[in-house]
Amino acid sequence: MSTSAAAVPELPVGPRAGAWPLAARLAADDSLVLRLAAFAALAWLGAAQWAHFVDHAPTGRALVVVAIATAGAAALGWLPRLSVPRAVRVVAGVLVVLAVAVSACAAVGLPVRLLEPAGWGRLGDGLNRGLVGASGTGWPYVGGDPWVRLTLLLGLPALLVPAMALAFWPGRRTGGARRGLALVVLVALFAIPATERSVGTPLARGAVLLLVIAAWLWLPRLRGHDLLPALAVVAGASVLVLPLASAATGHQPWVDYTRWNPFSGNGSGRTFDWTHRYGPLGWSRSGATMLDVRSPHSHYWKAETLDRFDGLRWSHSDATANSTATSELPPARNPRWDERIQFTVRGLKSDLLVGAGTTYAVDGGKQVAGAGDGTNRILSGSLNEGDTYTVAAYVPDPSAAQMQAAPRAFSSQFLPYTYFDLPRPGDSALTASVPPELAGNVTPRTVGSQVPGVAPGADPVIRSRILHSPYARTYALARRLAAGQRTPYDVVKRVEGHLQHGFAYSERPPLRRYPLDAFLFHDRTGYCQQFSGAMALMLRMDGIPARVAAGFAPGVPDTATHEYRVRDLDAHSWVEVWFSGIGWVPFDPTPSLSPAAAQSSGDRATSAAIGGRDATGGKRTLGSQVNAPSRAGAQPGGGGQAWVVVLAVIGLPVLTLAGVWAVVAARTRRLRRAGGDPDLRELAFALARLGHRVPSGTTLLELERRLGVTAGAGAARYVRALRRRRFDAPGRVAGVRLDRRALRRGLAAGRGPIVKLRALLALPPWRHGDAL
Repeated sequence: MSTSAAAVPELPVGPRAGAWPLAARLAADDSLVLRLAAFAALAWLGAAQWAHFVDHAPTGRALVVVAIATAGAAALGWLPRLSVPRAVRVVAGVLVVLAVAVSACAAVGLPVRLLEPAGWGRLGDGLNRGLVGASGTGWPYVGGDPWVRLTLLLGLPALLVPAMALAFWPGRRTGGARRGLALVVLVALFAIPATERSVGTPLARGAVLLLVIAAWLWLPRLRGHDLLPALAVVAGASVLVLPLASAATGHQPWVDYTRWNPFSGNGSGRTFDWTHRYGPLGWSRSGATMLDVRSPHSHYWKAETLDRFDGLRWSHSDATANSTATSELPPARNPRWDERIQFTVRGLKSDLLVGAGTTYAVDGGKQVAGAGDGTNRILSGSLNEGDTYTVAAYVPDPSAAQMQAAPRAFSSQFLPYTYFDLPRPGDSALTASVPPELAGNVTPRTVGSQVPGVAPGADPVIRSRILHSPYARTYALARRLAAGQRTPYDVVKRVEGHLQHGFAYSERPPLRRYPLDAFLFHDRTGYCQQFSGAMALMLRMDGIPARVAAGFAPGVPDTATHEYRVRDLDAHSWVEVWFSGIGWVPFDPTPSLSPAAAQSSGDRATSAAIGGRDATGGKRTLGSQVNAPSRAGAQPGGGGQAWVVVLAVIGLPVLTLAGVWAVVAARTRRLRRAGGDPDLRELAFALARLGHRVPSGTTLLELERRLGVTAGAGAARYVRALRRRRFDAPGRVAGVRLDRRALRRGLAAGRGPIVKLRALLALPPWRHGDAL
């Protein structure tokens, strides 16, 4: 046999086989390592975003969860390498997944004892409570209910553990489909919180997400020869998509499916009946946007004041029908509490104009009749989608010290806000109709304070009437909570605190004959109407001017538009209390796990006025979340995104070239370390990566002839030179050169640009000496 026709053992038969076992093993090892790196990067990107669902995001815990999931992925990835029966690998895989799930749940704060069978009941109750609260809360969650916070954080292991199992489960069947599903789960881990709350620079995070997804898809399987086209595609996509991404940062959706209603006509929208009924909640709860509000601070957006308790329910009376919009403002009001707020109507239809605090002026083309209690009725038409108006409102934000210093006595003008009716014999909320709008607020059944600052029961006759009514024990509770309190503010906080302990939130409480009495002493469950109605009634029994306000909680702050997105989930009722010299201050006794959970009341807040002030005097305001980006000068699509453009236009190409150089250099070193002829190994690598399959046992002479037909004379000439260098005598190969350019052109001739880029990476123009 001629030496020129001898078989070359180093030459592979194709992309999957060959005599390069060492390099193949290294490539397989690198695949697992790269898969783990891509998984960890994508998991951390999503976990860091998810952690911001709660206030003071626990990024440390999120990092621990990612580390645990990555360690579990490594364990699953190594299982196929063990020489054990398949059943053993399956059992080991299940144990790894369970261990990771338990460890990840513990890392986010779930007590491990609740995962034991004895704790499942308590765990189920807690998760149910957390899901109810998390279903409609504003982001980030600032309430104090630990189960809501824990339930939100448990989303990390709930998504990361399945993604880990899908991506690294020890089985080859449907492996590609499982990895695809794992990618979907990991992207959801990032996308779900990103759609609800923007953190940092959206375009920068989007660019990073694109790079990490590309790494997940390409790095572990396509190896070095695909890096150049992959990085080029990613860089080009990043640059091309920037204008589109900047245009998409607006708060208006391109397709708003929440408003699809093929059966509605013009003027459609959701309406709300604010009168208290206390049965199962009938308000819309779809999450649709009702209002966009541009305000310097977060407030409760009031639609109607409910000033009359008729013995069964709270409703709006005619008490202030003839008053002016400024009639209930303090004589010398604090100018810092005057604000101008802009409202844009989205999905709301209402005959009442939504404002804040006490709205005393409206600019927006609507003819409005204002009243002293802050209720503003539209006289011409109604609020409909697209309407925009601006209100001037007085919204007090007093500290605890200011409210404690307010005089106990108040103007007799506010005595009606201590009145309440006692039910007639036979009255029942189960059968009685709702009082008509603007009904009178005084009847023969009405009782209340006779002197400002003195409880109604100070009059023996009134006290006897109350004690012989169905509200005797409610009155006794109100007086017991007020006992020993130095100021009306202390009484307010005592009543509010009582309702925030031992009562549960539910939107389907039973309707009783006397709903508020049953709520306080029997059912102890309800939603905002029960909590606010009971608090206002007890405060009036203590002689403190109070009323119920109905409208919307602050909503979700949008850092991109510096507005509050107010949804139907934010429909709410709260309490307003009069403090002399200050005005009407909102308080919210409803638990923080309610869907209108943007409320900022609770034990640690003095009031619900713009979040109040905590014991240290620090501001606790949702408004700061909206205004912070504005103060930093980062406007949507403005200069704050300039560095992202620079990174995409300049940085990504530079990184691409650096990556290509690193890959080529690493492969060259690997060829040298592998031993044998590096030129022959490079040729085998290029043929395999460019799809030129070579049958087993093919000699260099046969390959020369084959390539002369399939790839042209240049490729055949390269193999001839390689064959001569290998088999001819040293004196006969002087001046023979390996024309790698001709080989590259021949192997990629007639094929697309991606293949040409792939050939350039497999056979780069530079290398360790072409002269022979």
